Amino acid sequence: MNNSSIVDFEVQSTCSNVVSTSLTSVISFVSVSAFVGNILVTAVFLMFTTIRNSTNYFIVNMAVSDLLSAFTNWPLYVMDGMLTRRHMIDDPMATILCRLGLYSRAVSQAVSILSLELIVVDRFIAIVLPFQSIRITRRLRALLMLLSWIFPLSTLIPYVWYAKIVQEGRQTFCKFSSSWNTMELSTFYTVGFLVFYFIPFILITVLYSKIMKCLKQRRPMDQTRQNTIRIQNRQQNQTVMKVFISIVVAFFLCWTPLCVYIALVVVFPSLFAKDACQLFLGLFYYVFPSLSAAVNPVILFVSSSRFSNLLKEMLTSILCKLCCRSGRISAQRQIIDLQVIQS
Repeated sequence: MNNSSIVDFEVQSTCSNVVSTSLTSVISFVSVSAFVGNILVTAVFLMFTTIRNSTNYFIVNMAVSDLLSAFTNWPLYVMDGMLTRRHMIDDPMATILCRLGLYSRAVSQAVSILSLELIVVDRFIAIVLPFQSIRITRRLRALLMLLSWIFPLSTLIPYVWYAKIVQEGRQTFCKFSSSWNTMELSTFYTVGFLVFYFIPFILITVLYSKIMKCLKQRRPMDQTRQNTIRIQNRQQNQTVMKVFISIVVAFFLCWTPLCVYIALVVVFPSLFAKDACQLFLGLFYYVFPSLSAAVNPVILFVSSSRFSNLLKEMLTSILCKLCCRSGRISAQRQIIDLQVIQS
């Protein structure tokens, strides 16, 4: 999981500046979009207490992890020699950035998938087992969020010890390069794939199916006041689940190409041996995973009217404060100028 590259690029050809510039521009745009979008999600959540429910806490937890991914995307891009051909193997600072970058990226992915699991479990209890929802206290929720960080931070620590910058052919790469044998390395990647990808995917799929089945069965027919409230709650739950499943689909669609890429590199390394521009590496390792972090805020603001309305309110409030401050400064300058003229 999250291995930058294990291909021997012995054959190098001239890389088109157009391809290199285009790839860099795309990665820059996606990274900046992910950073700004998740900052806005976090800011809206912190500013308005009305949306601080259990599900949104986990959504913001995921947004913070996506911020970490967006923040480390560019340092890793530089460490992989995507912007320069200068060898950085003997640069201590480059090695530190390489290790922290790979570690942060792996932790970010793990926290995001664990946050998705917490969201679907929270929705499952609230909709399918509503009488058990009182067990989800603030203290338990805070503990679950803390564990969603502690578990990845502790289990993925090998990236800190074994990640380094290596030279393959004429290219340098920031990669996980341990002294483990093939069996140990395969075990590490297999366990990571199962724990942070395959098992969460199965769990989310099963629980989501049960939730939607439960929502379809609860269809009050008469229009009494109590049933009207139930209908409104049901519609609200359906809206929340649609937003959630959109985020889940985007996450797995964006991260699956990386898994496929790594598998192909291991099994068929010759397919990528002549990729002088590192186009496949740039697309599958940087662009697609970063798209997940960039798309999530868009889905949230477009699909959730509450988040979008609060975002507008927050931006309007900020603009008003800036305009008022600018107006006061302008007025103070005019008064000072007038006093100078009179004196």
